[in-house]
Amino acid sequence: MTTTTDPSAGGFDLYDPELPSRLHRAFDVLREEDPVHPTGDGRWLLTRYDDVQEILKDRTRCGTDIHAVRGYDETRPFGAGSDLERVQEGLLINLPDVEHKRVRGAFTKPFTRHNVEAQVTALVEGLVDELFAALPDEGEVDWVDAVARPMPARVFQALFGLPEDDLERLLGLLHEDTVAIDVLLSPDLVAPDDLDRAGAAFLQLRADIDALARARHAGAATGTDMLSFLLTQHDAGRLSWDDVLTQAMEALAAGTSTTMTLLAGMVEAFAQHPDQWDRVRADASLIRPAVEESLRWVSPALSMGRVAMVDFELHGTTIRAGDVVQCGVLPANRDPRVFADPHAFDVGRGATPRPDGGKGAPGQAGAAHVAFGGGTHVCLGAHVARLEARVVLERLRERYARITMDPDAAALHPTLLIRTYRSLPVTFHAAEAPAGRAAA
Repeated sequence: MTTTTDPSAGGFDLYDPELPSRLHRAFDVLREEDPVHPTGDGRWLLTRYDDVQEILKDRTRCGTDIHAVRGYDETRPFGAGSDLERVQEGLLINLPDVEHKRVRGAFTKPFTRHNVEAQVTALVEGLVDELFAALPDEGEVDWVDAVARPMPARVFQALFGLPEDDLERLLGLLHEDTVAIDVLLSPDLVAPDDLDRAGAAFLQLRADIDALARARHAGAATGTDMLSFLLTQHDAGRLSWDDVLTQAMEALAAGTSTTMTLLAGMVEAFAQHPDQWDRVRADASLIRPAVEESLRWVSPALSMGRVAMVDFELHGTTIRAGDVVQCGVLPANRDPRVFADPHAFDVGRGATPRPDGGKGAPGQAGAAHVAFGGGTHVCLGAHVARLEARVVLERLRERYARITMDPDAAALHPTLLIRTYRSLPVTFHAAEAPAGRAAA
């Protein structure tokens, strides 16, 4: 099938500079007309929920070791055999099954739901309360600068024992790397200078983490932070030194950029849907469902990549072994076959059955979002992100009767694969009587 690239028709063109501002309209077209969309030679984008969910979990037709097969594309944008590509190959999201099981198994314990709730809740609550103390009872703030950006950064600074006076510089390096990640959709999407700058930033971040890890490893006392935990796994022979550095970097990147987008997008959603804010204000039991709906509605990661291990067909399109398949998380989470009125923000969505009559998610009538991926590669830091969003929402609910904003005020960075906010001006309106605090 062919898909129009006329912006006025909501078509899809990776090279249209206006695409980030109209992704949902473009994906609506693709989902109906071209669900297995070619984005380049041997690269495909899936947009339907059932296809995305299936391929994310598939361990027979598709794998995650994209570098070993294609280096993401024929031009090897990260440099064949380079230090940069070696680091990229070690990321959990890229590791083949055997290596993924080994590395994830050594690093899972701190990120289980039980451990996160037991060991991280007090930290998150303290940081949220500190940031909220600087917010006005009434008036406009840039939510990104005030809370969404510093909150996840400070959580991971504390969890990994990162130097506080160096945090802004580390975040800057992470941002440079994020700017170039669109190369995974197509090598022509990122200018050579941006790619060079991203590569240099990524390697500098690795060098910084390496220096920090070596200093901590040489210390007499064993720390309780997550970097020290990784070092104990290294000493026990479960992780290599490269594993330690790569997992620390990946956790820092995934735990800051995507959670920042979740916190910003959640507030934007409530500002745009005041009826849903009223529901949460009236019923604290909706806080956790509201976080899940925020994850679906925001979907910080546009897609997650897989590589075809065998030839197979999908909707009449032949995908060849070695082809890269981008599983469109954002369009899947807005699929009207699965989510009724998918562009609406509905904190009670879990009670709504799938429109197509398909099976709901465990414990709810409707489908589960795929914002954290699926299968064995589901996001390791999902419980930390959920905790941060929940505590932030609890405090907002207690303090503010209304959140409003100009519909066009949100400013996002012009990237596709990882969507991040530059700013989000919102106006807070104080509650006459605070809403009750939700039970933990």
